Amino acid sequence: LVFSTLHTNSAPETIVRLLDMGIDPLNFADALLGILAQRLVRTLCKNCKEQYHPTKEEYNEIVESYGDEAFAKLIAYDKTFKLYRPKGCNLCDKTGYKGRMAIHELIVATDGIKRLVQKHETVEVMRNKAMSEGMTTLLQDGILKSLAGLTDFKQIRRVCIK
Repeated sequence: LVFSTLHTNSAPETIVRLLDMGIDPLNFADALLGILAQRLVRTLCKNCKEQYHPTKEEYNEIVESYGDEAFAKLIAYDKTFKLYRPKGCNLCDKTGYKGRMAIHELIVATDGIKRLVQKHETVEVMRNKAMSEGMTTLLQDGILKSLAGLTDFKQIRRVCIK
């Protein structure tokens, strides 16, 4: 078991970065169980967060960021669709945020991923394979947490979208 910090933007990028550093692909693939990428985002203050109905443009930006097809299975834009935003109160020093939470992206080293590691495939190929096997990206996890009212999309954009 190895815990380490490596400055990459995603779990698949971590695999490619380690391979680029000279790790033997066969040994690495054999030993790999998974890689977790994470980012911290500010948490909305539970005391004062404000629920609102976003514009269609805001909704479309979230859908595009998440992935049209995948998001269509989650929730539709109608009058019941709600998001949350910071407001500010005495408990959060008028910021609207109190604390931090992590958003995650876990790539599990399945046989398919291990084959790609052995071939030293590109980030894009690994990401596509991992997503086809059920990986949720950092951005997607953040969007799910913003839909749940734990943070807001502005925070997710800040740490995920370059």
